[in-house]
Amino acid sequence: MKRIHIKFNELGEGKLECKGYKTFKCLGKKGLKYPVDMTIDPLKKGTKVNPYFSQEYVCDYEGVTLPCVMNFSILIWGQRGIFIHEWPNPATFSGNGGPTGGCIHVEMGDAKAIYEWVDSKTRITLDYSW
Repeated sequence: MKRIHIKFNELGEGKLECKGYKTFKCLGKKGLKYPVDMTIDPLKKGTKVNPYFSQEYVCDYEGVTLPCVMNFSILIWGQRGIFIHEWPNPATFSGNGGPTGGCIHVEMGDAKAIYEWVDSKTRITLDYSW
């Protein structure tokens, strides 16, 4: 089984390590009590979605407000609609203008690499101080 480990600092900035592959910068939501140990199955319908259109957030596309596009999305917490997905800004607190709404943002290009790497059941563990 593949493994991903995510560790956040006090701001929600973190590292997402695909064990045996690569480590990527990421950003989560400080204070959100994420499950600390879960297993996802990418073969289950709705777990991997590309593109995914946010059901909660809207973005301004050159003056037109539409649901935010979240490319290379992997659903990790279905009860809350929390995904690992691409975000067009740096995966830092200041680069995103603050924390996410709960999803785990990864940078352009990194999300695609993670999305393609998750091709079988994957255990995801999280570490955070809050």
